[in-house]
Amino acid sequence: MILTLCTACAAPLPDEPMQCAECATRYCSERCERYDRRRGGHGKICGAVASGGGAEQYHADKKYKEAVAVAVEACAEDTKGQTCYICTEAVHWKTKEGLVRGCACRGTAGVAHVSCLAEQVRILCDEAAENHLDMSPRWVRWHTCSLCEQSY
Repeated sequence: MILTLCTACAAPLPDEPMQCAECATRYCSERCERYDRRRGGHGKICGAVASGGGAEQYHADKKYKEAVAVAVEACAEDTKGQTCYICTEAVHWKTKEGLVRGCACRGTAGVAHVSCLAEQVRILCDEAAENHLDMSPRWVRWHTCSLCEQSY
């Protein structure tokens, strides 16, 4: 995700935008940078943005967490009493997130944590890159369930 708009006023960023010296959040002007630091609340989150990998990564992580929360809430009734088919836990040990159901499979076959799925994708991509494998056939598993054949 690349932020192309000013954080303070949402104007398109110029070719060489102003940046916060600590976290590299980008602004269309020095005026917007000063405004956001003083009144927009940037000073409160600047350290978190810097330690979170910069503005793009910070906001991508925030959107990811929001989307996972919505998905887990939508699946809460259907996944009650179930465990993740990847890690076999009901609540993810690290993220403390709940479960989502991705297909029509019953039992634990279609139930997982989004974090576990994301880790599987990361492992798959790393393995393909390390072994110079074509990714095209490997992505099929992320479009359709191999058991019930429902599209995700």
